[in-house]
Amino acid sequence: MQNKQLIISQFSGSLQEATEIIERPISKLGDHEILIQNKFIGINALYDRELYRGRVPYINVQFPYVFGVEAVGEIVAVGNFVRHVQIGQAVSTVKVGTAYQEYQIISEEEAIKIPEATAEYLALNPTGVSGYLALKNTAELKEGETIVVSAASGGLGHIVVQLAKRKNCHVVAICGKPEKVALLKSLNVCDRIINYREENIVEVLSKEYANIIDVGFDSVGTYMFDAFLANLAPLGRLVVSGLATELSAPQFEQISASRVYENIYWKGASVRCFMNHLFREQQQEGREFLFDLYQKGELQVKVDPTSFEGIESIVHASEYLLAGKSCGKVIVKL
Repeated sequence: MQNKQLIISQFSGSLQEATEIIERPISKLGDHEILIQNKFIGINALYDRELYRGRVPYINVQFPYVFGVEAVGEIVAVGNFVRHVQIGQAVSTVKVGTAYQEYQIISEEEAIKIPEATAEYLALNPTGVSGYLALKNTAELKEGETIVVSAASGGLGHIVVQLAKRKNCHVVAICGKPEKVALLKSLNVCDRIINYREENIVEVLSKEYANIIDVGFDSVGTYMFDAFLANLAPLGRLVVSGLATELSAPQFEQISASRVYENIYWKGASVRCFMNHLFREQQQEGREFLFDLYQKGELQVKVDPTSFEGIESIVHASEYLLAGKSCGKVIVKL
């Protein structure tokens, strides 16, 4: 049986130049391995771009290199000594260098059982889990606080705003297009929605939220980070969950300004960075919590309505996400 894969064949600043689609025979399973037929794969365009540019220092890319991190699918074959999963079971996988292919082989221990292999469960794990863990551990979000979330209509942001409202927080959501505003309104959890293309973020926050932001949840960086930082409340926490604008530039912006602590020292505030893998021992807790909310209808999961199907569409889905067009989680159906 052949396996169609999107692979990195060379480093390049262009996804189309760096990658190609190939077909290779599926390897024989080891005794403790399982074969998964991927049904949906999640697009992580910013991370992917750093990878095919050769700028991820902890990944030793050997060409041809299969990339992609997250997928859901069904088990179609198991090794001789596999005991805890079975053929036909729906599973989620979160592993660097596995997702952008029709089939993948992983060890039994790496498979995460899920109720169904659907786009919604892919959006919940790992993206939704990241939101849960970031709010719990890094933001340390408390009941009734004021939280401002950038990229709030994205795969991560739309989960974060809903979880924040469950703590009766005042939720400020930032996005950049009318259709993204509409998505946020449909969640019915945002107290203030700011379309940064129509309103000036710096002016709005300094006028309406000066020194009262308990948690700034930022995945944009640069000017957004600065605006959040300037308006943190006493004991406020600015959580960096991504650096979209910086990673989109040829290099990080070089600035000449006072150090961060000048803005936050007298407030006892802090800047904190979130990385999902550092909370691996809590990920199962996060999955169980989010799956339960979703199954009870208490959490909306928004998948971008644009249709992307087949390995061939991964490049287009990535370009779509990088262009800032996404509303919800961008997913490719296989």
